This record gives sequence, C-alpha cells and structure tokens, in this order.
Amino acid sequence: MSQVESNIKKAKQWLQQDVYPLWSRTGLDEEHGGFYEALSFTGEPLRGSRRAMVQSRQIYAFLTGAKLNCIDTSVAHKAVHHGVQSLIQSYSLPSGAFMHSVEEKGSPKNAVPDLYTQAFALFGLAQAYSLTPTAELKDRALHLYEYLRRERAVPGGGYTELDEKGQASYKSNPHMHLFEGALAWMQVDSAPQWKELAAELCSLCLNKFIHPSLHVLGEYFDNNWNPLLQDGRFIYEPGHQYEWAWLLKLYEELTQQDLKAVRHQLFSLAEKHGVSTSRKVAYDEMWSDFTPKTLSSRFWPQCERIKAACRLGTEVPSSEQAAYSQAADEALETLFKFFATPKPGLWFDMLSAEDVPQGHAAKASSLYHIVNALEEYVLWRPKLKGFH
Repeated sequence: MSQVESNIKKAKQWLQQDVYPLWSRTGLDEEHGGFYEALSFTGEPLRGSRRAMVQSRQIYAFLTGAKLNCIDTSVAHKAVHHGVQSLIQSYSLPSGAFMHSVEEKGSPKNAVPDLYTQAFALFGLAQAYSLTPTAELKDRALHLYEYLRRERAVPGGGYTELDEKGQASYKSNPHMHLFEGALAWMQVDSAPQWKELAAELCSLCLNKFIHPSLHVLGEYFDNNWNPLLQDGRFIYEPGHQYEWAWLLKLYEELTQQDLKAVRHQLFSLAEKHGVSTSRKVAYDEMWSDFTPKTLSSRFWPQCERIKAACRLGTEVPSSEQAAYSQAADEALETLFKFFATPKPGLWFDMLSAEDVPQGHAAKASSLYHIVNALEEYVLWRPKLKGFH
C-alpha cells in the first residue's frame, strides 16, 4: 500500500468509525431542532445559541459523508432534512434574509443579517436542493437572492457586510462564500440568477480583491474596494488564496472561462510566502509585505491547501505535479495533528506557534472544511504523480 492509499484509508476510517457515529448521535438537537454549535472533548453537546451558518455547513457535511460512503445514507439524509427545516423555520426574516443566530429554543439571538450568514444560507439551500429539488427550496433561495440585490448591493459591485450593530463594512471573505453558494446552485439548477451572481463575484475577485501588482488577495476594504492599510500594508490570508483558487477552478469547469493563470498564481504565492517550511503549516494571516501577521495556525487553511493542491495539480504536466502532490500530502499530515483529541471523532481548532494543539471543544462549523478537504484528497490525489 502506498502512502497516499494509506492516507485515504486513514481519513475514511476516521470519518466512518469516529466522526459520523458521534456527530449523528449527539450533534443534532432533536428537541429544539438544528445542529449544536460544538461538542466538548468528552463528546457532549454544548448547549446555547447556534448560528444559521452551522446549520448550512452541517447539511453539506452530512450529505458529503454519504457520498463518501462514510455514513449510512438514510442517517445522513435524515440529518440534512433536520437541518434545512431548522434553517428555514428558525432563521428566516420577512425581508428574505436569514438572521445570524437563535437561542437554543429558537428565539432570535442576533437578528442582524450579516453577509457571511446569507452566503452560507444560499449554499446550504443548494445542498438540500441537490437531494430534494423542491420548489420551496428554490423559491427560498431566490427570495434571498432578491433581498441581496435589493438591499445590500454596493455601487462598485458586491455587497455590504454588517456587524452586530448593523454597521456596514466591506470584506472579501463573505463574497468568497457567496460565490461558493452561487456555484453550488449552478450545479443543480439552470436559473440565470446563479450565473449572474457567480459572474459578478468572479469579476469582483479578479478586478478588486486581488492586488494588481502584488497579486495577493486582500481581506478588508473601503467602500470603493481599496484595501484597508495599516502602516502601508494590508492583510491577506493564505487559506483564502487557496480557497479562491479552488473555487475559481470550479467556476472554470462550469463556464469554460480561462482562469488558469490567476488560479495558479494565487496558489503559488500562498505556497511561497504563506507556509512555514520547517513546521509544514499554512499561516493564518500575512501582511502584504509577505511577513506573517500571526505564527499560530488554525486547521482550516490546511484544508484549503489540500483542496487547491489536489485539484489544480491535475491540470499541470506530470513533470510539474510533484510540488502539488507534496503540498497536498504535507497539508494532510498537518491536518491529522488537529484530530489527536482525547475522544476520537473531534478536532482541535488551532496549533500554537510551537505546534501545540489548542481548543476546548470541537466546533461543528469545522466539519464542513474537513470533509470538503478529505473528499478532494480521496477523489483527486490519486490522479497526481506520486500515486503508486
């Protein structure tokens, strides 16, 4: 058995034997609906408020687990229906938007319709629609789309983000996930709204988010989409470089728009500057002068490195695939470090600068990143040079 085959076996066994049995048993709130925010490191649900974003991400995680044959299909699909029912019934606002979070029994906790939540609501609805293509799900998604166009559009393109007080800000990250939601809908429905939304967000990324001379993708902007500077430099995140590269690859597959050069540039800059070669971890945040802003590393940039390396690596000549294979394998090796929790099936959130795992509970929202990365590794890594 090759190392890649061993990695795939290890990942699928962890999902099948540890993750899904635990999260399908204790991650769902059967009494009040929806998914819990987190499980303690003893495997108990942490009660309290829960975000709409978690409902959408768990819909995806259970659906994808079934596709990987890591959870019984009937169990997974029951969880998906459980999640989407909660999402629509507990988080919907009359405007067509979704509120950020609710209390345990379903009353509003934070009713602000932040853009990040809208992005994941759109994504979650598309995942549910892929399983059960009902008019109700599509109409609800279109209602959300119309709300964004009507109330959140920015004259220079894109949409406003809102903080807890409803104050507007301008960020690339929620647009990335809105792009992800539009792509998810493009894969399951032919309505023109999804193509229009995806095209708008792709253009915003290429023309506003990516710096014209540095070629890295900023995080925070003013209302004209100029990057916010601190001492003459701005913040970017290697994990988002990888994530955008991967999403732009999906968009290219759906539209045949040639984005190869920009995708591989985002990937290569993240590899060159955003990864500690000694520790083999992708950093959380960087300054635009290519110095790390923080030396700690959360789990999710490792996930995005896996995804981008696996899928982008398949489109370069075999003589150039070794770097992509190495990146995917390194990132998976690092990701496994986050899974060494007291109870199997859980995960730490962060590694310190000294590579010490940190965290007190496993966040449900993390499973979306993890399952997505493992699925990409399982499906795409064997196609790269170095698989025996």
